[in-house]
Amino acid sequence: MSTIAIITGDIVDSTKLNLAERDIMINALQAIPEILSPFDRIYMEIFRGDSFQIRIHRADIAAKAAISIRAWLRSQIELSGKEPLDARIAIGIGSADYESDSLSTSDGEAFRLSGRLLDKMHKARLAVATPWPQVNEELRLSTAFVDDIISSWTQNQSKIMLLRLQTAKSHLELSQILDISRQMVDKSMKSSKEELIESYIDRFEKIIIEHNGKS
Repeated sequence: MSTIAIITGDIVDSTKLNLAERDIMINALQAIPEILSPFDRIYMEIFRGDSFQIRIHRADIAAKAAISIRAWLRSQIELSGKEPLDARIAIGIGSADYESDSLSTSDGEAFRLSGRLLDKMHKARLAVATPWPQVNEELRLSTAFVDDIISSWTQNQSKIMLLRLQTAKSHLELSQILDISRQMVDKSMKSSKEELIESYIDRFEKIIIEHNGKS
């Protein structure tokens, strides 16, 4: 039985958005499959207007996908007098025991872990649950640190980090694509804690691949 990742998320404080801001939110959510297309095959459903669920075939890239989603949302137009658009995201890693044409009627370990985790999240905006207790213990603290880092990203930092995650291009190449100075990219990446984010993603991928092979 294959191991997959299920990402379940909802927009933070969506009820406080006005009509124009809700249009921004909906358009941003609908664009997520395209944002994640460089990484893997995904299937996404939006429900209740402000919530979403995503099936990711390669469980090891789920952290990169989740961070990219938050970077994408936070890169949207600034909301007047409000925090940037953002989401609570719960990553569930595990089996898919039953898959139908709809994620809402599919079931399995990954679905249950992701859904239950989101229900337990309060102030946290990123969390991971796997079938392996030792992996959960290792990822709990590191994910909390990464969550805190992402929550401080500005709109411009989010744009640059998203492009970096999608393309893995150098700082010079990013500056050329974005038509800004190399120094500006360097400064943004430093304040965004690029190296820590990439170390977390690398470790996440390695540990999920290792334990998936043991299953």
